[in-house]
Amino acid sequence: MVSARLARSCFVLVLLFLAMPWVAQGQEAPAPAPPGDEKAWLVQHNAEAVRVNRTAMGILFGWAVLNIGTGVAGHFASEGETRAFFQANAAWNLVNLTIAAIGYHGQATAEPGAWDLARSLSEGQRMEKLLLFNAGLDVGYIAFGGLLWERGARKDSARLKGWGKSLLVQGGFLLLFDGVLTFLNARLNGELTARLVPAPNGIGLMLTWP
Repeated sequence: MVSARLARSCFVLVLLFLAMPWVAQGQEAPAPAPPGDEKAWLVQHNAEAVRVNRTAMGILFGWAVLNIGTGVAGHFASEGETRAFFQANAAWNLVNLTIAAIGYHGQATAEPGAWDLARSLSEGQRMEKLLLFNAGLDVGYIAFGGLLWERGARKDSARLKGWGKSLLVQGGFLLLFDGVLTFLNARLNGELTARLVPAPNGIGLMLTWP
């Protein structure tokens, strides 16, 4: 029973991963910058970065709502290992729901058009470092889930096995989510840094048009 639930959860995970580019495309994209206008290009670049991260927070929010809803329903409709699996899914995603809501609000209220070059670089690097740190935590979640599952099997504990399988699913989703989002942010950061050249006076950096 839990294995079937685990497989369905992984299938939904993959669907969400595959849907991320199309969801992002469905949102209003910033207008292309006129060639040679570095300031307009920077505004467009920052708006795209905010759009990508806002879309990601929406996907995380949807994943959290899905797991909380199925977790609560599964708690009352099952027992033993399956109930523990659903309980852990619901509890874990209360945290995801909070993170997604805060993150979405931060991205939705951002004013990327007001960011100068230094702020643009700082925001991009901060997001990339945060995502890499989160990915490290995700690996820890997966390892801990495997430990709980193994311990539950040794002690014949349905609760530990259910919790362990839940952590494997949740940690796996977050690792994939953070990995994809890290890649998207790194690509955007690379587009920005590729345009940087030393300022004429040798102090600082400036944008250049290829």
